[in-house]
Amino acid sequence: MKNDRKKLWVGVWAVSIVLLIAALGALCAYLFRMYNAGHSYGDISLIGAQSSDSEGSSLSSLMSESDVASAASSKKTSSEKKPDAINGDINFTELWKVNTDIYAWIKIPNTNVDYPILQTSGDDAFYLEHNYKKEYEFAGSIYTEKINSKDFSDPNTLVYGHNMLNGTMFRTLQNFQDPDFFAANPYIYVYLPERTLTYEIFSAYQYDDRHIMYSFDFNDKDVFADYLAYATNPTDSMMSNTRDVEVTPDDKIITLSTCLGNIDTARYLVQGVLISDEPATVSSK
Repeated sequence: MKNDRKKLWVGVWAVSIVLLIAALGALCAYLFRMYNAGHSYGDISLIGAQSSDSEGSSLSSLMSESDVASAASSKKTSSEKKPDAINGDINFTELWKVNTDIYAWIKIPNTNVDYPILQTSGDDAFYLEHNYKKEYEFAGSIYTEKINSKDFSDPNTLVYGHNMLNGTMFRTLQNFQDPDFFAANPYIYVYLPERTLTYEIFSAYQYDDRHIMYSFDFNDKDVFADYLAYATNPTDSMMSNTRDVEVTPDDKIITLSTCLGNIDTARYLVQGVLISDEPATVSSK
């Protein structure tokens, strides 16, 4: 009887050790993915800054040999070179060689938000777990859904990004929870091939997890007015900061949405109103 009991305990301990090792392995794999998630975007700023006249090594490293050869052949046979689509330091011509789903670029000073914005013609959730090269990546991309037009002409354009623990993607939107940071950093910049949009941030707050674009008809100005009344003064939010900026149903706003820690039923929103729409410029660099 003692031997049977001893064997039982040995078996229990053996199974426990195996399960512990498996759990530790899974945790290490998860932490490794979290650490590396979003790091592929370190190359894309270099791509965007490349001139299409140069044989950019960053771009070539992201294209297959056949793609590079095809691009070179096309360049040689082209009788007329089209002008590059460049806005500031963002060369959309080069970016489109990697992925034509890239249609804009977003920057927020004093944060890590400096990324392309993508929109797929397929499943709206594609860029939730795919990077700008259309490769599977835990961090996904910064993206919009097809319910929003790609020219930011909608009353409300909703932009999604993950809240990555390593600081990438939309993680640093959490900085706007700090009243001092919120006060000192009022602008969001969106670069399009032909225009630069400047938004003034008027609100940052915790919201629920409803799909905003399907929950409100923003083309109905009465609905939009009611929505703005709350967005500019989210009194029942667990956390919020606001700026005294007039926002009306005739304005266009941008909403940046990310997860909020481990709260599955909440999202953190940073919202800005369009205050400037200027023609694209080319950097003097």
